[in-house]
Amino acid sequence: MSERKFQERLDAARAPLGAAQGHGGLVLFHAAPSLWSKAVRLALAEKGAAATAHEMQILGRRFDAGHPAYVRLRLDGIDGRPMVDGFSGRASVRHDGIDPAAVPALVDPAAERVILDPLRMLDHIAALPGPDLSPQRLRTEIARETALVDAAPFEALPYGAHPGGDTRPEPLREAVRGVHDARIRKMMEGRSLSIGHPRLIAAYDAAIRKEAAAKVFAQSAELMRGAVEEVLTLIEGLDTRLADGRQWITGEAFTLADVAWAAALGHLASLGLDIAWTGGHALNGAPRNHVAAYATRLAARETMRAAGLERPGTSARAKPAAATLPMPAARRLHEPLAGHGRDVRDDTLTAAVLATFRDTPNPRAKKVLSAFTRHLHAFLEEVEPTEEEWEFAIEFLTRTGQLSVGGRQEFILLSDVMGATARVDLINHRFPSGATENSVLGPFFVEDRPVFDNGADISGPIKGEKMFFNAKVLDTDGKPIVGARIDIWHADGDGGYDILNPEIDEAAMRGLFRSDPAGRFWFTSVLPASYPIPEDGTVGDLLRIAARSPVRPGHVHVRIEAPGFRRLTTMLFLEGDPYLDADPVFGVKQSLVESFEKKTGVRAPDGRAVPSPAWCVAYDFVLARKDR
Repeated sequence: MSERKFQERLDAARAPLGAAQGHGGLVLFHAAPSLWSKAVRLALAEKGAAATAHEMQILGRRFDAGHPAYVRLRLDGIDGRPMVDGFSGRASVRHDGIDPAAVPALVDPAAERVILDPLRMLDHIAALPGPDLSPQRLRTEIARETALVDAAPFEALPYGAHPGGDTRPEPLREAVRGVHDARIRKMMEGRSLSIGHPRLIAAYDAAIRKEAAAKVFAQSAELMRGAVEEVLTLIEGLDTRLADGRQWITGEAFTLADVAWAAALGHLASLGLDIAWTGGHALNGAPRNHVAAYATRLAARETMRAAGLERPGTSARAKPAAATLPMPAARRLHEPLAGHGRDVRDDTLTAAVLATFRDTPNPRAKKVLSAFTRHLHAFLEEVEPTEEEWEFAIEFLTRTGQLSVGGRQEFILLSDVMGATARVDLINHRFPSGATENSVLGPFFVEDRPVFDNGADISGPIKGEKMFFNAKVLDTDGKPIVGARIDIWHADGDGGYDILNPEIDEAAMRGLFRSDPAGRFWFTSVLPASYPIPEDGTVGDLLRIAARSPVRPGHVHVRIEAPGFRRLTTMLFLEGDPYLDADPVFGVKQSLVESFEKKTGVRAPDGRAVPSPAWCVAYDFVLARKDR
């Protein structure tokens, strides 16, 4: 790995996060609600180590950990470990694998090393100059204690509650409402920006599956009961070990084990779960006095304040204020410039603005800027906005930009619903007469998909009404194209895609086929249904104001590639879908709407029986040659 490329990836991950705290040495990506972020910050403070810390937003509509540049940086730290698959309530790399869209991440630029396992982060920090946080004689006990914290379901606690009582402060409950769906949307947007990068796509797929499973976990009374009770039992065990009068958990020396427990107890206190040692609550009536005294000793350490952590003895303490941004540098003064003059009037304004682009050296830029100015001024002349309406428009675009952070692209969605994406697609895919029309790729394409023989059932474990898809790949002369690569992917009968379903661990409703000597390919799956686009941002506001539907009609995505031919990315829409005439992204073309007819006793091209009954469709995909 070249030093320049590593530094470029590190800089790219840091760029969207703005100002950092501290400077030099290690680089830490962390978030306030993360237990292990707390532990790493405390370890750095105990060591007095130089570090640059970037605080990331992981609650609310922002999800910095889902930004493609940050996910790409985390891939440098996988170190042979598997990616996360599902959600256990823990944030443990050792038990559950690498979450490619999570915090913390510790980077050692000098060693070009990215560390994702929190326990390895603590060991790395312990090896730095300063107080000995990992004495040789205590390392077995330290490892045992940190492993206990690592294996506990602390990560689930901010997002759900024991059915017997919710101790979380109200601001936190509000902050996590809908957070899993918001993160999934962010990661789907990041995934859509990563087409052509299989490792990034696989990383997003793993993170999305984990987030979907985390949502199920948080909403399950049984799972949350188990998580809270497991933590209460853990604190009871801690109290027993402290009963011999030891000052710190491994004896008289403050070690990494105490760092981990300080973060864990502070985490619980911020969630109102200090009842685990104060008692007097329906979830835990018995006080754990030894833990309470231990928490007080931990809170008294000045490094807790230096690390910006909640004190273990302070319940539901508010998050520290964010770092102040540096003031901008002073502006340079320029000599007066000749230009359009000062006496600009109603009838001369547009010409004055256009004159400023007269000397633009790049011809394409000059054309674009001039055309944009003419159309913008014509639009304003036509609608004659009030100042209040113009302020609203600026605020709308500002909010759209603010939402377009961390992988989410609200501006692209705005482009979609205004028909701009469809217009660009039409401009750039003007195929000759007779060729199948193109359409947008969408966010659910996966490079890592299974390969099937013709006639396979690609539905996997998904249940639903059966669909039989029978098609040919032809050239514009009607001749079959042999050996074309055909990608298929689609939603299920509820409008959901496999990568968003936490209950399956295999690809479903997607696959790669090859056309046979007659140009044919065919398969069985489940019939897809319509589904809504994200509507929690400015685009959703626009659709509601316009009384427009956010629901896309049901369709099957098809991408076909063959040597000598232009790639076709398109989709077939189901005739009769109620949303065909109201597709919010304007992807429907009449030539792509096809009748799916329910039939029995159907035979595939190879003579084998098709599941009966099945919704059957037959279609000829026609590719344009590259030289036409």
